[in-house]
Amino acid sequence: MNSSIPKSLQIRVSSYEYKTITAYLFLCLFFFQFNIYGQLTYPEKQYKNQIEIGHDNDFFVVTDRYYSSGLFLTYRKLLKNTLVTPAEQLEFSLAQEMYTPKYTLSTDVNDFDRPYAGFLGVTTKWSAPFKNQMSNVAVLVGLAGPASGAGQLQKWYHKAVAISDSPLWIDELNNSFHLNIYYQHVFEWKIAPNPFGIFMAFTPKLAAGSRDIYIQPEGVFYFGRRNELKNSIAYNRLGSNNREIYFSLRFAYRSVFYNGLIQGNGFNTTSSFTTESAKYLFIGGFDFNHRFNKNDFKVGIRYNTKETPLADKHIYFKLGYALAF
Repeated sequence: MNSSIPKSLQIRVSSYEYKTITAYLFLCLFFFQFNIYGQLTYPEKQYKNQIEIGHDNDFFVVTDRYYSSGLFLTYRKLLKNTLVTPAEQLEFSLAQEMYTPKYTLSTDVNDFDRPYAGFLGVTTKWSAPFKNQMSNVAVLVGLAGPASGAGQLQKWYHKAVAISDSPLWIDELNNSFHLNIYYQHVFEWKIAPNPFGIFMAFTPKLAAGSRDIYIQPEGVFYFGRRNELKNSIAYNRLGSNNREIYFSLRFAYRSVFYNGLIQGNGFNTTSSFTTESAKYLFIGGFDFNHRFNKNDFKVGIRYNTKETPLADKHIYFKLGYALAF
């Protein structure tokens, strides 16, 4: 049956979302103001390895839909033998992602605005920084469908914490293999120096493969104490443990040609329920990052417009901690 949410409850949830985000922004700005002029209390050192755990979730804005959750484990390493420029970096990331429709307790696919989709994948990424530019190339291989284990994990989690009823995960996309390539180039300009630095970046990105095909130009503004491009937490770079503490605002437009986690794998279209992907997305974000010696702390918010014609906007949080060694 359709478990539609009453209109009055929708209004309260929406109000809660905006209050939560506003309080979060003021908290981050206060913490930033308090720490921005802090002195370095550790010797400068170059760490060449890093491991990071990350988690995305929309729980903090009282929703459980669309991109519902993501878990990430990442290892990064500065390369000794480089190809085109010093300070090249290699990264390996294991990720599990969960995608659900809006009405997660409905057993009628006519209520769905997107299919259930789980994804488990490994990404290998190479990055090469130049003076005020950087190139990133990434290759993703992974599995979508029940074999990803995403649906089983989400149902176990809801049962274990007993916060709310678990999404039903019916008519999930069938098992399929995915291969994708991503290319991103960064152009950055320094507007003002530290301690309250201002940076501006333009970062076009291209994705091609069975999971995603899109073009995404993005603009980012950084405000605060930040390292240069080649060794800044802003780009997940190693090379310096100099203190960084800043916030950033980002705005992107994505022109979508194909989304395999909504439309199904183009080589395997036997899934019982798929739908069309929206042709474009507007994406916004706020991040607060702090590097203290070998520790990196990351908190962020992401907003995107609807990913399918019947879907709504979506907001979720990003959390991360990385340890260099």
